[in-house]
Amino acid sequence: MSAKIFLTINAIVSIVFGLAFLLAPTVAGSVYGVPPAPPTSLALQFFGSVLIAIAVVQWLGKDFRDWDAVRGVLIAGAVGDALGGIVNLLGTFQGLLNGMAWTSTIVYALFLVGALYCLSAGAEASGIAAKTVR
Repeated sequence: MSAKIFLTINAIVSIVFGLAFLLAPTVAGSVYGVPPAPPTSLALQFFGSVLIAIAVVQWLGKDFRDWDAVRGVLIAGAVGDALGGIVNLLGTFQGLLNGMAWTSTIVYALFLVGALYCLSAGAEASGIAAKTVR
């Protein structure tokens, strides 16, 4: 899989989840067993706004022609997915989230593996020519 395809898929998933948490935080939170409360809804809306920002970076990053720029987007995504996965697992094991949280764990793991794969494949395998510095 090329970095362009990976970033496209990641951006679409991020925008879908981001919009759900931004526009319907109580409903989206209830899927994961998060009790409704105004402060919780606000925190979920902040989470949704960040997911949308990540989606925009990934969507724009898929068209970068400089491997160093794409690499930066992939590294940031890998770090975010690793940390998000850890937080998700902690919340699940502490009983703060229901069994649906395992689906998020899978999404985080798949995106982490995808980012690491694209990073290990490099610019040539991703169809991005390295930009020469003058």
